[in-house]
Amino acid sequence: MKHFNKKTAFITGGASGIGLGMAKAFLNAGANVAIGDINEEQLLIAEKELKTISENIISIKIDTADTTTLESASTKIGDSFGHLHFLCNNAGIPGGSKILETPEERWRLVHEVNFMGPLNGINLFLPQMLEHGEASHIVNTSSFSGIHGHGNQSAYGSSKFALVGMSEFLRNDLKDTNVSVSVLCPHVVDTNIISKLKARVSADVLKMINQMAVDPSTVGDQVLKAIIEKEFYIFCDGVHTREMLKARCDAMLSAMDRQFPEEEND
Repeated sequence: MKHFNKKTAFITGGASGIGLGMAKAFLNAGANVAIGDINEEQLLIAEKELKTISENIISIKIDTADTTTLESASTKIGDSFGHLHFLCNNAGIPGGSKILETPEERWRLVHEVNFMGPLNGINLFLPQMLEHGEASHIVNTSSFSGIHGHGNQSAYGSSKFALVGMSEFLRNDLKDTNVSVSVLCPHVVDTNIISKLKARVSADVLKMINQMAVDPSTVGDQVLKAIIEKEFYIFCDGVHTREMLKARCDAMLSAMDRQFPEEEND
């Protein structure tokens, strides 16, 4: 996948944050874009902003946990632009503190949106991509919290771990097809959620967040670059994230070495 001109992208959670950043990147590359979001007011604001880039944009109110709204979106996308080439399962919600402090209903809601939502999108749109046979790509927005279990994010983090796992199995399934897959694992992106977090943290934490935060438009550009280069894991920060990733991998390899010393395998 080297060219985006006249191709079509559908981005869930596309009215703000990372989703809006991806929409801008696709439009700037010449693609047709459909953004879906549950927030109708924000959709209208986003559509107006995106039309300053290109008129090839439509907005659709959806709830990724409700397959009927995705089916309606599929019809509207087909009528407006034809075949879908890029599915960005980006919609997600935060939720959960410590495991015992997170209500069961929050667990269920977070997993319904963050895991079942992308699965609903895949089940609907992937068969269409396979049938039309043109080069296509799926991007599932996870999080670095789906790679490294840090802090106390229970429901959110575990849903994002599950999405990384599903993406890996989906990559296996699609190995010999026209559809490729990426999983987006951003750490700190300068979105509304982060803005709210900044308002309630200490000066030291605020400084760290400001050092780590990546602009959503930058993430959008990183996604398109990954699609072109067929990168599976998409990371958005190569400094703090690298340190945490290395610590996780080192911990696992150290456990392996303790349990199965290399000399025993020689």
